[in-house]
Formats: sequence, C-alpha cells, structure tokens
Amino acid sequence: MQKLKLIWSAGLCLGVMILCSACGGSDAPDLGNVTGTITLDGAPLADANVTFMPEKIRASSAKTDSAGKYELVYIRDEKGAALGDHKVVVSKLVNEKETIPPNYSDETELTAVVKSGDNEINFDLSSK
Repeated sequence: MQKLKLIWSAGLCLGVMILCSACGGSDAPDLGNVTGTITLDGAPLADANVTFMPEKIRASSAKTDSAGKYELVYIRDEKGAALGDHKVVVSKLVNEKETIPPNYSDETELTAVVKSGDNEINFDLSSK
C-alpha cells in the first residue's frame, strides 16, 4: 500500500510539473514598439481602430485618441507588433456605417514595416 501511495504521489508531482512548464513562458514573437498619428484630410482621426496584420502571426491593434495618436497592443498588456511587413487597416464605424474609405479599411492599400525597437508610423489619409 505504501508503495502504491509513493507511485501515485510521484505521478501527481510529475503531472503538476508538466502542467506548470506548459503554462510558463511566452509564445509571443519578437515585437517592436509602434506608435503614430493618423489624420484624415489633415485633421486628427479620433476614435478609429487601427490594426497591423502580419501574414502568419497575431495582429496588433489600437484605438486612436482625440489627437489621432495610437500605440499598438499585441495581446493584453503586451505592447507592440510583430517584426516585419504588415497590412494596415484603419476603420471607424459611426451608426454602424464605415466612415473610412475602403482603400484604408475593407480593401486596404496601407502597409507598414515594423522593426526592432521604437517605430513611429504615421498615416495621412484622404477621403477623396
């Protein structure tokens, strides 16, 4: 009976160790800090959603403030975006209607390259 308890306890400890090791660490890619300002026809674009979408990695996003400034967040409180090339989508819904031209939102033509360190990436959009 004592041997059975010892085997069961050892198995339980091993299982807990495996679970703890699986929960540790981050699978996040290398990130660059990304901030910037978005304007539309020269005026700050407030309350717009900005999304940087790399090809095979989780996207990063932000919402612009009243001055059109944004800072990307990768996940939860982890700021930044994956290094490399991104498609960039800018979207702002008002009364459930998209107010940003499609070439910046649904059919975006915007791109950006995120490098290691700090990146200031500004966009001056035109409604025409």
